[in-house]
Parts: sequence; structure tokens; C-alpha cells
Amino acid sequence: MDKPHVLIIEDDASVCELLFACLTKAGYRVSASQSGEAALPQIEEDPPEVVVLDLTLPGMNGLDVCRAIRRDPWMAKIPVLMLTGKTEEDDIVAGLEVGADDYMTKPFSPKLLTARVKALLRRGSPHQNPTHSTETSVDPDSPMETLMVKTLGKCELRIADRSLSWTEEFSPAQRQLMSMLVGTLTGKISQEEVQVAFWPESSTARARSSFDSLLSRVRRTLDQVLDPFDSKKYLVVKRGYLCLENVRIDAHEFHRLIRKGTQQLAARELWPAEITFSSAYSLWQGTFLPGDFGSDAAIFFQDELEHIFMESSLPFARLMAEGKRYQQASKLLRDALRYNPTNDALVRLLYQMCLAQDSLGQASQILKQYREALAKEHFNEQEIQEALRDFPKEKPVQGWLADS
Repeated sequence: MDKPHVLIIEDDASVCELLFACLTKAGYRVSASQSGEAALPQIEEDPPEVVVLDLTLPGMNGLDVCRAIRRDPWMAKIPVLMLTGKTEEDDIVAGLEVGADDYMTKPFSPKLLTARVKALLRRGSPHQNPTHSTETSVDPDSPMETLMVKTLGKCELRIADRSLSWTEEFSPAQRQLMSMLVGTLTGKISQEEVQVAFWPESSTARARSSFDSLLSRVRRTLDQVLDPFDSKKYLVVKRGYLCLENVRIDAHEFHRLIRKGTQQLAARELWPAEITFSSAYSLWQGTFLPGDFGSDAAIFFQDELEHIFMESSLPFARLMAEGKRYQQASKLLRDALRYNPTNDALVRLLYQMCLAQDSLGQASQILKQYREALAKEHFNEQEIQEALRDFPKEKPVQGWLADS
């Protein structure tokens, strides 16, 4: 089950950190924005199921943000919980009049806030649709539902209460075609590219006929398994390209969030960066599985994502260590090392984390495992000794972010 997405629009770092902690603990995927101007495009890019909105924001205030959300037909049904330090009755009325669904004042009870978010989620949103009965049919005039494409750790298509497993429902050829589509960040591939990959020895006319036949079979499978479903709205041919439309692909979302978190960290926006990294890593349930289905593009994308996972785990772990969340940081680094046990930067940082927790036995074990991993990769003794040289003896004096 996908975690419901809650967007926090709040410029106070301490309040945002408290909200992030209580909502993440409650099982939600949390993202954050420091201003209304930044939040509105973020809602379009990564639609939340609930917005927790501060009233007093720099620039565009919370009332204006709520008005903008309610004016947009696409965003209008997103529940908004307004959270503010203003306690006067007129302030509460003003918030409700511009379209807030609920209102809480600061200081607030994390337990009560979580309960109110849960209540708003039960009311539904434009991205959560009620269960379909057997008599339900696709209404061509109804808002387009988003097709969720799961690729990290499992391959599954999900819309509302219905799902399709790639391995159970798709043939090998269908899986390969889908892996080609999700293996590119654009979500589209040329028909020529498909024809060369599948039927390199066929004539152009024969390859085109085979392409049409394969596409027809994929659409038929989608329509049958996800019924009611109109695959032609999601798997579209445009100007010689096969495109995925009206979809959200977890691997693409992971890629986008890591890039955003890296930019925030470079700008020294530390708590927004940590929240963004947390949102990205909550999507990672395992490697990019379409890379196993025979598409060169998907294999390349799998390698790229694993590399990004490892590289971004370093700054994310440092961010958590800065807040003395050593156990969480250590777990992240151990997960990253599964993809490359000989990554020197990961090993060194994990070793430092153990020293910071006075876990000398674990630190010694890390060095032993590193030596064994290097030997397994056929490093000679001199190279191993060189790799083990100058390991840090304590946590950084200037802070964990000094080297980031």
C-alpha cells in the first residue's frame, strides 16, 4: 500500500521538524516547502493527499495559498489543515472562509494533529478514489486518475483499488516493452527504437505490424486486469513515440527528489534537504527491477539509480548524524553498502558512526567485512593495506557536514 503523501508548508524549522517526525511516525510520506510561492508548483509536481499550511509565511501568506489552491479545479479538492500561532476567532473564521478544511493553533499536540490529518484523509482527495463496484464503468468526462507505476523492489501497476503484477500478468515481451518505457526519465520511446530492439531483422512494414500487435496485447492486458480502465489514455502513441501519460513512476520520483535534496543541501537548507531525502528514501523498496527484463535502457537506469542511492546516502547520513540520529544513519549506510561493499567513502563514514556511538566492536567488524570484500574482489594484500590506511579515529571535530 502506498503511503499517503502529506505536504507541510511551514517556514519555521523547529515546527517543520516536529511535524515531519510525528507524521512520518504515523506512516505518512512527508514533504515540505518553506513558502507559498514554492509550494504551489510543488503540489502540481508531487500531488499530496493533505496539505498542512502555516498561516504566517514570508511573501505569499497562508490565506493566499489556500485561495490559490481552491481556485484551481485540479487542486481544489485537496484537504487543507491550517496551522498557525494566531488564536483570535476572526483569524480562524478567515482561514475557514478561504477554504481550509480544519484549523489548529500553535502550540499543538502532535497526537491530535496526526488524528486530524487522518480524519481529512478519510474524507478523500482527488488522488484517492472510492472502491469501484462491479457495475462501475469509465466515465470519459471524469477527472483522470493517476496510474501508479511501482518499479523499486517490485513491479506493479496500481490505480485506485486495483493492481497488476508485471511478472504474473505480462508476457516476457510485454515486460520488456514496459521496462523500456520506465527506463527513460521522459517516459517515452520511439517506435523505431522498439522495432530495432524487438525485430532487428524484419522489414520496416513487418516490424511496424509486430509493434502494433504487441502494443495491442499490452493494452488488452491492462484493460482486462485493471477493469474499468482505458489503456489508451495511459499508453499513448504520438508522432512516432510510445508514451506513458497520466502516471507516477516511483523510480522517476526518487530520481527527482534526490536531485532536489542535493540542491537544497548545497544551498545549506538543511531541514528541507533532510525531509526531501527522507521522502526519496521512503520510496526505495529495493533496486529498479525492470532492469532484469531485457531492456538495455532499463539495465543502464538500474545501474544509475543504485549509484545515486549510494552517493546520496552519504550526505543524507551526515544530515541525520548532525542531529545525532546515528542508528538511522548507520542503517542507511549499511543498506547502501549492499550495492557495493567496497565503496570506501561509505565504509569510512559508517566506521565513524560506530565510533561516535562508542561501538568499538561494530567498528572493528566493519573493518573486517571491508577487508573480506576487498579480498573477494581480488585486491592484493598491499592494496588492502592501502585501503585500510588512515581510517578516522573519531567523529569529525567540525561537525558531520564539514566534508559535504
